[in-house]
Amino acid sequence: MSLEHPYAAVVRNVGNVRKQTASDRNGPIRAVEFNAAGGAKVEEIARRLSLPPLKDASIILLCEADWRTPRSRRREVAPELASRLGMNMAYLPEFSRSSGGANNRICMGNAILSSAPLEDVRAIPMPDPQPEKADRLRHGWTGGFAGLAARARFGGGSIWIGVMHLHSRCAPAGRAAQMAAFVNGFPKEGPAIIGGDLNSTTAELMRPASFARVFATMLVTPWRFKSPQRYEPMFERIAGAGFEIEGANALGRPTFTFSRAIPALFRPRLDWIALRGARAAAGSAQVVAARGSFAARRFSDHDFITVAIEI
Repeated sequence: MSLEHPYAAVVRNVGNVRKQTASDRNGPIRAVEFNAAGGAKVEEIARRLSLPPLKDASIILLCEADWRTPRSRRREVAPELASRLGMNMAYLPEFSRSSGGANNRICMGNAILSSAPLEDVRAIPMPDPQPEKADRLRHGWTGGFAGLAARARFGGGSIWIGVMHLHSRCAPAGRAAQMAAFVNGFPKEGPAIIGGDLNSTTAELMRPASFARVFATMLVTPWRFKSPQRYEPMFERIAGAGFEIEGANALGRPTFTFSRAIPALFRPRLDWIALRGARAAAGSAQVVAARGSFAARRFSDHDFITVAIEI
């Protein structure tokens, strides 16, 4: 049975943001992926995106960009960030509920920001691996998991762009099913970049006992959480659709910090970028901390990941 998504994407195009030089047309363009954790600290996110190596990104894949939720301080995070950076935007609510009136809704969703206008914007529904255990259903949230896809033209070429946020607590097989639905619904031809918070924990975290088991596993084999590919079958779905993660990611580097008290050795890599028909510039993949300085407080529990790509 085919899935449908109840919400349409919000698209705000402002045109080609930057005047393209010969280098822009022929050289690599920078892509960034980031889980904003709601996005309440938009100013700090925008400030970090305005500094090297994230500065002048042409594509930003944004996860957990809230729309008027309490945790985002009632801000429309994706449009505000796009405005601050002077970028085009497509935002897709995944889950939504009423907040004091039929026309006053709050949303949780993901977005694509681009320095070039976004075309052919579409939602790609994904299954919920554990619908009967979804706490959000008890709090009036409606909607469902869905990825977002769009096309943009840079110089003389175009590229398909996709972002998704996979289930954080289901077993790896559930995330593999979500990824299979996404790549099946994603355009099959042409250069493409996809990415997002894939929650590649290598484990199931639905029950309280699961956390104790994962903690024990972490002590015995901590490396698996930074290199989860062999434990998460969704990576086979990514490769089967013609996408590659090699070169597009700083492999072995964690991207999630629940607490700075947890040593880097035990922190997982949850955020990923994959390329099809495009090439990552050698050595350009990096992980960038979500804080203004080493001593500053984090503005997300996820880090930025970035890579320069050639179409």
